[in-house]
Amino acid sequence: MAFTPSNTHLTSQYLTIKGLGLANTLLGVFLPGAIGAINVLLMWTAASLIPASILEAAEIDGASTWQRIRHVVWPNVRGMASVVGLMSFIQGWDDFLWPLVVLSDPEKYTLTVGMQYLQSNFGSDPRIVAAGTMIALLPILALFVVMQKQFFKGVESGAVKG
Repeated sequence: MAFTPSNTHLTSQYLTIKGLGLANTLLGVFLPGAIGAINVLLMWTAASLIPASILEAAEIDGASTWQRIRHVVWPNVRGMASVVGLMSFIQGWDDFLWPLVVLSDPEKYTLTVGMQYLQSNFGSDPRIVAAGTMIALLPILALFVVMQKQFFKGVESGAVKG
């Protein structure tokens, strides 16, 4: 097995997830992808576009830290959060190796890992594999349809205007 940059930190990621008690959970599958470097950079960039004067005004008005996050920061970064969430979901949904490492209970396997077992248990019938692929695509399409307004708002917020 060749080690790619994404595979080099697999052991440390697994030990971290196991130390947090998230081994053999779907949250343990999702979390490392959700807090990846590019996602943190995207969220930081979106948050840095909020003028400091607005946050200072909220602080002068007596807003607590959580109120500033909820009423000032979140409305401004919600679009980018939907982009990060959708991309993290797609990455986690399509990943094969990480769920195979984290999950030990076949009842909790993701569809990608389950399709590999489907292919090996029932032979290599391409119709069954194609049906499994279409089933795997449906949640991604449904999530995109539900979140498309926020997704495009988040994509536009990173664009140069004017």
